[in-house]
Amino acid sequence: MARKPRIEYPGAFYHVMTRGNRKEAIFKDDRDRLRFLQKLVEYKEKYGFVLYAYTLMKNHIHLLIETKDASLSKIMQGLLQSYTQWYNGKYRTVGHLFQGRYKAILCDKKLYLLNLIRYIHLNCVRAGLVKDPGLYKWSSHRIYLGLEENKIIDTDFVLSQFARNKKEAIKMYEAFVLEWLGEDRKGEFYSVIDQRFLGNKDFVVEVKRRIGEELQLEDIIKGKGLEEISAGVEQITGIGLDRLRGRSRRKAEAEARGLFVCLALAYSKSKRGEIASYLGRTTKMVSYLESKISKRKLRVMEKLLEW
Repeated sequence: MARKPRIEYPGAFYHVMTRGNRKEAIFKDDRDRLRFLQKLVEYKEKYGFVLYAYTLMKNHIHLLIETKDASLSKIMQGLLQSYTQWYNGKYRTVGHLFQGRYKAILCDKKLYLLNLIRYIHLNCVRAGLVKDPGLYKWSSHRIYLGLEENKIIDTDFVLSQFARNKKEAIKMYEAFVLEWLGEDRKGEFYSVIDQRFLGNKDFVVEVKRRIGEELQLEDIIKGKGLEEISAGVEQITGIGLDRLRGRSRRKAEAEARGLFVCLALAYSKSKRGEIASYLGRTTKMVSYLESKISKRKLRVMEKLLEW
């Protein structure tokens, strides 16, 4: 499958992951980790991005980044190349340190910020390195707890989501993180849409419209209810719900009904009986409409892609 283009715009919020080439170590000792953090501070000062969380593991890294004017590509290219040059000089090695292109998932910040921070900070526990994330030196969790000096993490917004008083906010934040102790890897944070998005369909549509990317059929209607699908059919055909439910056998109405049935079966959870009831038809009629629309599928799909 072809690699999708990176989506970048000011204010984009990403879960960034990168690992060592062939899954080998990118940090051999604590001095390496300190050097990477120094580079992270350097590039944050240079490009002014917001950093909500990080975790440094032996062979991979997690970052939660919100960009401003500089693109994520510029930030990550500079950061990873700079560290690689330092690492190769220290260990007298050559070639790639990191495995291919880093992974960056564009996330809905409103829905996922807090849970992603919690998930990233518990990486060390899931890996069996510590039993309490507060004991792991190489994540930003200790910064949120006030146990280490903060030179890099933008904690104020996150803590404000828990309480106005900072001490109370820290206690509530810690309790929030520890709620997931013992939980396995959260697959939902990797179940992305279109290889790039972590969010619902509305989020995907909003982003694609913002950057001027062409919408696909599944962006608009997959997982939608019958009301939303009928509204989409009206956008395509000009045939509203009253006419869909009407008794006219004119070609325009018949095609619109067939289109509605085809879309409802493909992109909603509704069964044929529910669709029939919605249209005021029999299940047999729904099956008939479905068979008729399939004969001109290519022409209908061309119309849909213009929607």
